[in-house]
Amino acid sequence: MALKTTVIGSYPKPDNLKLPNWFETTDYWPTDYTNTFDEFQDEELEKEVKAATREVIDEQIKAGIDVITDGEISRECYVFHFCRKVEGFDFANLILKTYRNGALKAPLPRIVSKIGPGSDEDWAAREWKQAQELSSVPVKYTIPGPMTIIGSTHNDFYTDVAELSKDLVKQVNKQIRGLAQAGCRHIQLDEPVMVRNPDIAAEYGIDHAAQCFEGVGPEVTKTVHLCCGYPLHLDQTDYLKADRQVYFRLADQLDNAGFDAISIEDAHQHNDLKLLEQFKKSKVVFGVIAIANSRVETVEEIRNRLGEALQHIPADRLIVAPDCGLGFLPGTSFGRRLQIWSALPSLFLEYEHNLLLLLLFFQSR
Repeated sequence: MALKTTVIGSYPKPDNLKLPNWFETTDYWPTDYTNTFDEFQDEELEKEVKAATREVIDEQIKAGIDVITDGEISRECYVFHFCRKVEGFDFANLILKTYRNGALKAPLPRIVSKIGPGSDEDWAAREWKQAQELSSVPVKYTIPGPMTIIGSTHNDFYTDVAELSKDLVKQVNKQIRGLAQAGCRHIQLDEPVMVRNPDIAAEYGIDHAAQCFEGVGPEVTKTVHLCCGYPLHLDQTDYLKADRQVYFRLADQLDNAGFDAISIEDAHQHNDLKLLEQFKKSKVVFGVIAIANSRVETVEEIRNRLGEALQHIPADRLIVAPDCGLGFLPGTSFGRRLQIWSALPSLFLEYEHNLLLLLLFFQSR
């Protein structure tokens, strides 16, 4: 049977797009995006965003990816896009803060009042519809979870972080319900901060993530993504990633939380594949493409790793993906990395006969 494939979220933005790009600078300030945000309704910019989104979608369809994304082309980054849409965040008076367990220091928006709905209540569903209209295959919508929003901002208002998380759950759930009602059948909650703060994840973070999907029926594939963190730039070797051993600690709780799929990274650093055996109910979205390394995986490496994984989980519960979003990869056509990735839909498994056949093709551009 063919292994199913998906992507996680971001794609490289075209060079000519007039939006600041978090992936292209180590000193990104959200105010850079704020200065263009009011102009986002400009007809010319809208056309550029739509054209870039169509390019990304067409690229994925051509590659044969089963479930694609819109490449998050209009977003500055996956977290701040959500924060700008709800009440309670201040993007004008930023604070320079060390976060991600000391991995980086950057200017962050502040939480200055109670989190509540913004003036545009149906923004996520509208964004998904616009992308789905450009695609002949299912488009997945990605949205940050409460722990990751809290871990990417500075709280100046709430005395109880758990209460802050609950208020964020309400707003995330509102958008997810709207997506489901609009017809979106693949929704991914991005929660990499769970891996950095496993105590909070175990105490209430996983439960709050599950509550983000309350009211959503079984027709929707509900995925939670837990990578170990973006570096600051391509080929950075000293970035402090989250401890991947945390996957073992959280696996059982995640598997029983009601998600359909758990997304983990494996390409950057290989996991002990006994981890896959802990997921007895959920599918596993398994990262086989590193997202911030200019070295390209070989066909043999991918074939061998998937063969090893399939000794621990059935083929119908393994979904092939990159570790995380692809925004760091240079060039609008993604160069050699996309050539490898675009081949992944040609992975076939003769599982019953223990025969693994990997057909990879390269698309020169």
